Amino acid sequence: MDNFKSISRITVLGLAVAFFGPPLIIYIASQIAPDVYTNIFLVKKELLIFGITGLLILLIYRGEKLDLKSIGLHGRHWGKSILHGLVLSIVLLVVVILTALALSIWDIPVGGSEVHKYKNITLWTWTLIVLRAGVVEEICYRGYIMERLEKWTGNWYIYFLMPAVFFSLLHYSQGIAGIAISLVAGLILAYWYWKKRDLKANIMAHFLVDLTPNVLLPLLGFAQ
Repeated sequence: MDNFKSISRITVLGLAVAFFGPPLIIYIASQIAPDVYTNIFLVKKELLIFGITGLLILLIYRGEKLDLKSIGLHGRHWGKSILHGLVLSIVLLVVVILTALALSIWDIPVGGSEVHKYKNITLWTWTLIVLRAGVVEEICYRGYIMERLEKWTGNWYIYFLMPAVFFSLLHYSQGIAGIAISLVAGLILAYWYWKKRDLKANIMAHFLVDLTPNVLLPLLGFAQ
């Protein structure tokens, strides 16, 4: 612990909220969920997760006395952010597809056991789900956790690898393949954020990558 810098109680609370807030809502929802999800149920769940992120932002402003620039969210260089987001989304899509193909070659099934639960979900609800994933997961696991752990520990293994591993394990319902794909994608997202410090690009890329299979392809007539 000698290499650790001092950290405020508010930041410790913020780390707890960022690490465990969204998965706690997801876990509680999974315990009370119907056998087949309804749109209303999922919308309520997604809005609750957005609420957890709102609490984290409140802690940043009111508790830490910082602004969103401290987690890589700034109003500068929107054109560059959009370009970086598009490039990152292409990189992620290619890597995710290649990872999925490699897993299929090794006879590891891609796709979780709960796919049937989403059979009645509209594309509007799917859009909300993937928007929440892009916004909340990037704010929590890239912007806040990486920034605060880097300042607290200065240890690359802790602030870079640990959030990516934790992020991948949150996709356990998608099976081994889901965890593996999420780990690879999470490491790329973490590296991109670490190099660019532009969370807008990360959010856009994450959103686009999730939007493509869950909304855009079904909209074009391909099976979800």
